[in-house]
Amino acid sequence: MSAALSTAGRGETARPVVVRLLDGRTVEARTTRFDPERPDLDLELDGMRRALAAERVAWVAFPGPAAGCAEARAQGASVRVHVQGGEAIEVVIGERAAVGFFAQPVDPSSRLERIFFYDHGVRAREACKPLGELLVEGGALGRRELDAGLAAQADDRAMPLGRILAEQRGLDPSVVDEAALRENRKKLRIGEVLVEVGLATREDVDRALDEQRRRRGKRLGAVLVEMGVVDEASLAATLARKFDLPFVDLDQHPSDEAGDPSIADIVKQFGVLPLPSPGEHGSRAIVVAVGDPLAVDAIDALRFRTKKRVREVVARPSQLARHVAAWLDRLERTQLDGRVDRILQELGEEEPASAEQPEARVTEGDSGVIKLVNQIILDAIRRGASDIHIEPNGRARPTVVRLRVDGECEIYQEIPAVYRAAIVARLKVMANLDISERRKPQDGKIRFSIGDRRERPIELRVATVPTIDDGEDVVLRILAGARPLPIEACGFGDRDLREVRKAIARPHGLVLCVGPTGSGKTTTLHALLGAINAPDVKIWTAEDPVEITQPGLRQIQVQPKIGLTFAAVLRALLRADPDVIMVGEMRDLETASIAVEASLTGHLVFSTLHTNSAVETVTRLIDIGLDPFAFSDALVMVIAQRLVRGLCRACRAPSPADRRELDELAALYGREAFAERFGDRPIVLQRARGCAACRSSGYKGRVPLHEVLVADDAVRAAVQRKAGVGEIRRCADAGGTTSLVRAAIERVVAGDTDVAQALSVSTR
Repeated sequence: MSAALSTAGRGETARPVVVRLLDGRTVEARTTRFDPERPDLDLELDGMRRALAAERVAWVAFPGPAAGCAEARAQGASVRVHVQGGEAIEVVIGERAAVGFFAQPVDPSSRLERIFFYDHGVRAREACKPLGELLVEGGALGRRELDAGLAAQADDRAMPLGRILAEQRGLDPSVVDEAALRENRKKLRIGEVLVEVGLATREDVDRALDEQRRRRGKRLGAVLVEMGVVDEASLAATLARKFDLPFVDLDQHPSDEAGDPSIADIVKQFGVLPLPSPGEHGSRAIVVAVGDPLAVDAIDALRFRTKKRVREVVARPSQLARHVAAWLDRLERTQLDGRVDRILQELGEEEPASAEQPEARVTEGDSGVIKLVNQIILDAIRRGASDIHIEPNGRARPTVVRLRVDGECEIYQEIPAVYRAAIVARLKVMANLDISERRKPQDGKIRFSIGDRRERPIELRVATVPTIDDGEDVVLRILAGARPLPIEACGFGDRDLREVRKAIARPHGLVLCVGPTGSGKTTTLHALLGAINAPDVKIWTAEDPVEITQPGLRQIQVQPKIGLTFAAVLRALLRADPDVIMVGEMRDLETASIAVEASLTGHLVFSTLHTNSAVETVTRLIDIGLDPFAFSDALVMVIAQRLVRGLCRACRAPSPADRRELDELAALYGREAFAERFGDRPIVLQRARGCAACRSSGYKGRVPLHEVLVADDAVRAAVQRKAGVGEIRRCADAGGTTSLVRAAIERVVAGDTDVAQALSVSTR
């Protein structure tokens, strides 16, 4: 049957129509024929024929007798259609067209017989099934229980069905009452929908909202899934039924392999997935998978950007996140993969002049070499690498480039040996190193600008090391950049963040950040300095090397070869009117003693140390010879830190913890403390799976763990007694310190990492 609708009778008499525009205005006109697939509507307005662009129209309706409404009501399966401009109409959906659908209004007082809704004018479609049917479909109620409730309602017509079901199930009647009241609200929230369909109670939603506030922005649906209130599949399927949208399994659905780069930012921001648009109308509409039908901003953004109709389907959020990450990764690979190969191909078009010295004609100034080195650095930054390793293997074997991503090395590219000397020389030029010196190690720094971001270049620390076969390895450490992290982005828990803020607000004292190499100590210290960096505060730093630069800080690079050691710089700074001093590392007793002296004479001092925990730091400094009384008076705080591999958020899979896992976690955390911290609520752990976004590893990014020891009176007294690790640990625990092991387990329970990864670093 054609979607075109002839509105003319005998003699081609024009029929009245009501046109609702996207801006909310309503136009009454006449037309002789309506074809929804035509780009324009032919209307008669004020006796004149006019063409109205269909893209401006939300719906077109035809006035008529109420018989059609009665027929629609008899069918029963009504849907509330929410359109652009805020209107909602309850209808029974009829024939489908390529660009929308026909429907009949349910309201008996409506003067409209038939309405055509354009897809681009529809914000959402909401099922208007009876509450009992939704409860059954949502899995919260059995068919027998519903029948029993209906039988009870037949005996007492004054009692609403929802109240009867609430009494039979032992629920609070107010929960059902609230659901009935919210049925008529146009702006629904996911918690309200879940309460309405019986997948959650109001108490569940309130607890989840509290947890959501604690988790800083996590989606409410995800919190409810993690709490075990509802499983993810039921949540997604119920929302799809509620809003009359198709529910799809993305693992069984063909993906949009092409990837439209013009909408990549919307896909990334909102976490929606473009899918292939089947049929001849694919060029005029796009299909998008969403995890939350209530979040309509993404649909509006896509409609505005593409100028196309957007059709929604619903998918499980975790599955959706995995496919979105893979979509973005494919798009990025399509844009970037092969660039190094193309550059090498361009370089190879000119053959070397001599087989004896194949690199003779390839120099660090060649445009191809410059592009090659820049592309290596760009790709490393794109992949989130912390280090780039350039490893020449003589003249016979290719040079290997490896990247360290999330603490693990992986091969990035093999480059023909002909370019080994030119690549190393180019990096030396960029780092202002001596390109003629190949026998000794050298250190330098590169400031690398990306596109238009010249005001915030990326900083790279460069180290060259001579190797066999007349080679030189180059290692580039990608630093945090010119601007420090905000202190809120360091990953501190609520208690730890409060204590850290109090510590850095003090006018004097000693604050230490400790941990192994690569644990993020420098990044954390610069975040703390950035929080107090102000025109009225004089801040000096002594670093080796200066990894992060900040305007407002006076930063010094120590040079032990000429006698400019940490201790020497620290003595000089005491005469330079400092308010705050940061010492890159307390490597010896002399430096530690001067730092303590500085903190006791009215300065706030920050420094680092290579120790395993906050408590061990205290005993270590006493053991190397610090005066325990002076040290205890100076010490304000010790922050022990680790970085652990985080689970890939695109593919991690939730799974309830079994009894063995719970027992292991409780034993490591401390059984009483574990019960007090997590109660008896179900614990859902996340498992590593592997996808394109994480290169099948199951892990992506790193998660910080902190142990923050506050030097209170009990800790100071223990230090003065030269107490052992055990006694100081007990004092720290009593003061609220969370050990690294406990911090790791809390991250595991939160789904940020898994047990193996967390304990691999927290127990070292």
